[in-house]
Amino acid sequence: MRLSDTALFSRLLQKLPFSEFELVTLILTAPSRYKEHYIEKRNGRGMRLISQPTAELKALQRLLVKSELSNLKIHDSATAYRHSKSIYQHALPHVNNHFLLKLDFKDFFPSLTDFALKHKLKLDTKYTDLEIDILCKVLLKNNRKSSMQNLSIGAPSSPFISNYLMYEFDQSISDYCAVNNMTYTRYADDIAISANEPFVLDKAKGFVDKTILKLSYLGLTLNQEKTVNVSRKYKRQLVGLTLGNNGKVSLGRDEKRRLRASVDALYHGRLDAIETSKLKGRLAFSISIDYDFVINLCRKYGFSSVNELTQKG
Repeated sequence: MRLSDTALFSRLLQKLPFSEFELVTLILTAPSRYKEHYIEKRNGRGMRLISQPTAELKALQRLLVKSELSNLKIHDSATAYRHSKSIYQHALPHVNNHFLLKLDFKDFFPSLTDFALKHKLKLDTKYTDLEIDILCKVLLKNNRKSSMQNLSIGAPSSPFISNYLMYEFDQSISDYCAVNNMTYTRYADDIAISANEPFVLDKAKGFVDKTILKLSYLGLTLNQEKTVNVSRKYKRQLVGLTLGNNGKVSLGRDEKRRLRASVDALYHGRLDAIETSKLKGRLAFSISIDYDFVINLCRKYGFSSVNELTQKG
């Protein structure tokens, strides 16, 4: 059977401005249709590979997520890449707990391969084997170091697919935490588990290790160097946000200091158009975390809103 004979191919052909030959060619060559470049990781911790699909492939990836895969299960504990959820929803459930465990997956997107996606789609959907092959070709890129394909950082479909692939992991850790009076959330590759009892988080870390081994199809490993276990006696941070002992999530002193400096520079005409645009984005994000701080910062310079302030630039 040819891939053009599948029901999936027919549905895609009806919704895309391609001929049958063009769509077949796009699917067969999809894993190699990426432009790659490197960007520096946060805090100068090395370089990150970005793989951008071509425009045609991006359109096909978006269509698949919207029209074919949108009903796939994503666990409530997954807070990244979802409407109405953000790093704030990742941090907030932990703010009133005394002890916090932070774990980090190593090479998260590149570790999620066609082996994992085929495994999950065969269990969860009614796609034929050939249709699953089509989905894997379109959604994953060739791995330069192996014969496998993996999610890329840069494809619009990768965030959704990563959350879908992590459903069984999220369910397992969430159930464990619920039984043991702990709280669990995950933001992409960042795991947070918190509790009010001392020492229980060491057992939670052990359970996470066992779960990763059990769900070996995911191919994931923890970055042991990034494991952090802290209490309220110390500064508790999650994905850049500070968990305050007053029961509130905040931007933290350092980010507030940087924002004050940037707003002052804008007010005195020291920011160009690009810097002003970036500041507007930072303020728009910050107001969702700490509304009072951002509004008071704007008012300090005689403005009533973020838009009004940044129009000065």
